[in-house]
Amino acid sequence: MCGITTYALVLCLPRARVERCRRCGLGRTVPPPPEADGRECFAADPAYFREAVATPKDRWWHRFQAAPLELLVRSGAPPGARLLDVGCNVGYLVAAASRRGFRAHGLDGSAAAVAVGRERLGVDVRCARLEAGAVDEGSEDVVVFNHVLEHLPDPGAALRAAARWLRPNGWLLVGVPNFASPLARATGARWEGLVPEQHVWHFTPAALRRLVRAAGFTHVRWRTCMLTYAPRSMAQWSKWLLRRALEPVRLADNLLLVARRPA
Repeated sequence: MCGITTYALVLCLPRARVERCRRCGLGRTVPPPPEADGRECFAADPAYFREAVATPKDRWWHRFQAAPLELLVRSGAPPGARLLDVGCNVGYLVAAASRRGFRAHGLDGSAAAVAVGRERLGVDVRCARLEAGAVDEGSEDVVVFNHVLEHLPDPGAALRAAARWLRPNGWLLVGVPNFASPLARATGARWEGLVPEQHVWHFTPAALRRLVRAAGFTHVRWRTCMLTYAPRSMAQWSKWLLRRALEPVRLADNLLLVARRPA
């Protein structure tokens, strides 16, 4: 992201290693996971997604909806804006955005996820891939990549596509795990945000800002947040309290960014 190709070894894993850029801190999985070759990252079995909809509080994608939308609203995105969630899974964020007054719809590469989202959540989602040219230029007010860019072999290309889809002054909303968080550094291979079997890239705030600006976006703002969940043990309570303390100082392990397409 910063033009430097000197990486330092961070982690040696059974089937891969994780390296970190010496300047901006961007991490990468080497070799990249097989999902990076364009195949679906999630199960193709509709029963998998139906079970997830039945017990959403125990699923990671359900917990990612509130904080991104709160940041978007605080950044000035008006109710009634047309919002596209790219990589929407079954459409939890689409449903949450619709409840907040957005005209929300979504895309996902998994036909199974899309089918379950339509059936169980009643959301406007469809199966399409980024490279398929499935979105009209200048048709969207908001484009969301919520825990998607880390999966893509070329996240810069995805952001450039989003810039074409957005109307002038439109909003970009990105959520990724924060590779620069103290929890990521301290827990190493045990960090929940690492997921080397799926994640090609491991973003820091500096790396993500550079990537977004290189795609032509301005007015870049970012924050970090914790992912809400109900602690069930003393160990979980300790980690929850630590994450809560890191959030106000922008060191929590979930990174959120909002930017604008220039007029």
